[in-house]
Amino acid sequence: METCVAEQAASGETAFTLALNEASSADTSREQLTALTRHEAPEIRAAVAGNPRLLTGALTKLAQDSDKRVRAAVAAHENTSAAVIDELAFDEDWQVRAAVAGNPSSGSYCLGELARDDDVRVKALTASSAGLTVKDLDRLAKDDDSRVRAAVAMNRGASQDVLSRLSADSDWQVRAGIGANPVAAMVLLRTLATDEDWRVRASVASNGATPIEVLSALALDGDEGVRSAARRPTMKDPAPSET
Repeated sequence: METCVAEQAASGETAFTLALNEASSADTSREQLTALTRHEAPEIRAAVAGNPRLLTGALTKLAQDSDKRVRAAVAAHENTSAAVIDELAFDEDWQVRAAVAGNPSSGSYCLGELARDDDVRVKALTASSAGLTVKDLDRLAKDDDSRVRAAVAMNRGASQDVLSRLSADSDWQVRAGIGANPVAAMVLLRTLATDEDWRVRASVASNGATPIEVLSALALDGDEGVRSAARRPTMKDPAPSET
């Protein structure tokens, strides 16, 4: 009797593993993927919702799933329709909304809504999106939470006015975000290269857009971490603005 129960359990585990592998595989046919969207296990449905071969229609149905993991996978999928992404931006679970914020296909409308989200984790992810408008970035740059401001500081879409304002932020992580931003103006990089916090100076040293004369000075910095970062191979990044 015990042997029979053990065999049944092993068989069930094998079937689950096979279904999970099939749901995740890029070689699975679209017909089989569609069938797996109706699987009883939410782990399987979440895996198939993350499969890059899944079509928009199947994703639209999974967007109504009762399991947040499934909806989050749909929210992050590149084939999810704009209408569904906009709908999921108002999902009750923060992880689903965060997945929308991280989806490159998310439009300015839903990103603008997420920029006002009550959950700081969602706002911080939204602040790093390339699809945000300058107006939304300006609003997020004034957020009370330093994680949100730091994400704005690293965003290449932030205006020089916003970056200039954040360069004087009291939190070192915000200033370090600007130091690592390849579109930061040279005047900001030069200023941050003398920041009191070595982590900020190290971020400037790691920025491929930092002028060679600034790197030369940082190579003589009193902190070994800064000197090491300044001696790294030159990276090619967009030239910073002179303003």
